[in-house]
Amino acid sequence: MMSVVGAQPFIKPMQTPTSISPGIQRRHTLPASEVRPLNTQDAISVFEIEREAFISVSGECPLHLDEVRHFLTLCPDLSMGWFEEGRLVAFIIGSLHLDCLSLPQEALTLHKPCGSTVHIHVLAVHRTFRQQGKGPILMWRYLQYLRCFPSVRRAVLMCEDFLIPFYRKSGFKVLGRCAITVGNLTFTEMWYPIRGHAYIRRNSEAIRFPQHPLTLPITKTDERVDV
Repeated sequence: MMSVVGAQPFIKPMQTPTSISPGIQRRHTLPASEVRPLNTQDAISVFEIEREAFISVSGECPLHLDEVRHFLTLCPDLSMGWFEEGRLVAFIIGSLHLDCLSLPQEALTLHKPCGSTVHIHVLAVHRTFRQQGKGPILMWRYLQYLRCFPSVRRAVLMCEDFLIPFYRKSGFKVLGRCAITVGNLTFTEMWYPIRGHAYIRRNSEAIRFPQHPLTLPITKTDERVDV
């Protein structure tokens, strides 16, 4: 597993008012939200969201359940799950492959710990939480998180053509047609350069990720990020 470099975040702890009436408190209390690394116990929830998101559109899942467990065992630190009140609502799963932009066939199933290219296998959002901007927000946080890994230089993915505008908005650039096919499906490869140190902009302040950056809560500022 790769090491993560970071510093303690400049974030003020949330304080709960003590002299507020119950009615007002209910109106202003938001559901607890956080991002954290996924683990094998999350595999079934991951696969259920993925299956619903992809089977209905393309008839294929990027990762089957055993493959989800495989990557969450080998490289859980390259995954990211968004949880609300303990419920998984969106996720990304990635792995490492060797130093090349074009995805080899083996990148679909293998993790190369010495590699510097992150292959993003899948991004999916639970059906009841779509059209809320969660996909772009989670991708933005994930790309920032990858900057915490000194050896990572780029992120790559393959997607169907109708998803190219979505990933372009997150900063990905088109590489060209992917040599990998799945059944009758063809894909376009896209890439994103990973440079510098991770940060989150908030009122012109730079907030560094902590030693384990995925434990940071989702904030209202994150939800306004324009990607």
